[in-house]
Amino acid sequence: MFNQLLEFKNTKLLVQALTNKIHEMEYLQKTGQPYQYGNNEDFAISGQQLLEFYFYDYMLLQGFPNQQSQFKKPSDIIQLRQKLINDKYLSEIAILLNIQNLLNVGNQKSLKNNPKVLSDCIKSIIGAHYYDKQNDLETLRDIIHPIFVQLLNKGEQITKTQWKYNPKSSFLEYLNSYKGELNINPKLTIEWKKDDSILNQNKSLYLISLELNNTMKVQKIGINKRETEQNVYLEALLQLRKYHIKNYQKYNKLINKKKEIQEKQCESELSTSLDSTINNQDLSIYCFSEKTLDQSKISFDQQFNQILEQLANE
Repeated sequence: MFNQLLEFKNTKLLVQALTNKIHEMEYLQKTGQPYQYGNNEDFAISGQQLLEFYFYDYMLLQGFPNQQSQFKKPSDIIQLRQKLINDKYLSEIAILLNIQNLLNVGNQKSLKNNPKVLSDCIKSIIGAHYYDKQNDLETLRDIIHPIFVQLLNKGEQITKTQWKYNPKSSFLEYLNSYKGELNINPKLTIEWKKDDSILNQNKSLYLISLELNNTMKVQKIGINKRETEQNVYLEALLQLRKYHIKNYQKYNKLINKKKEIQEKQCESELSTSLDSTINNQDLSIYCFSEKTLDQSKISFDQQFNQILEQLANE
């Protein structure tokens, strides 16, 4: 099904597509000469763009989007593409082609089983085909479309709810909806690192952190960058909702206390006014309790400040 992927007129392009940057660097260190075939980094970038373009092209040829299917809008196809074109599924295609035994990674043999490295290699081969086929987009379509058949078979295992839900978009929408109420300024950082444990055999990992404010931070580690990032945003969304609810309840409590103080102040002023009227009529039938006298000596602002201090200490 995928045999055409390894059929090149210019085999030098195929060698470059199968060469990781680490192999090129090690070659230079050992020989003092640059590796004549280069590495596959640029091809991988081109391959990613071609995959995205031809995925939409493939779906259009299948009659999507349309109102009778679950892919009713162009955005539905984009969301499906984001779920399917990932390191996990592309690395599985690489293994079907036995790419792990063709890949040049220098002495870093563990990289031959790394999903991201294998995925990038598939993208690189696609990118190299663009030049090998002399920019012939029709020929390139015939080479790439079988990949989407395989990916869509994987996609059948994904429910509509799974492929349509995007935690990052939901997080940003929620944040924008309550922008005036939330003191949140999210900052995302992504680090690439190696897990040197024997169990993981030097697999490459992504450490992704999302700082919401000085007290809230979400951090996760994973092999797949996109999945890890989405998991970070999902947890951040849950924390954000809890934070919002807590502050909303605190705000309501503050408002209710304020109203209560205002009502007591009004009652006190009304009582004083009535007593004054009665006193002017020479009627001595009223009195203040000690509690009422003490409260009347405290101004509204003072009482309200006391409430604020209490809430701050909770």
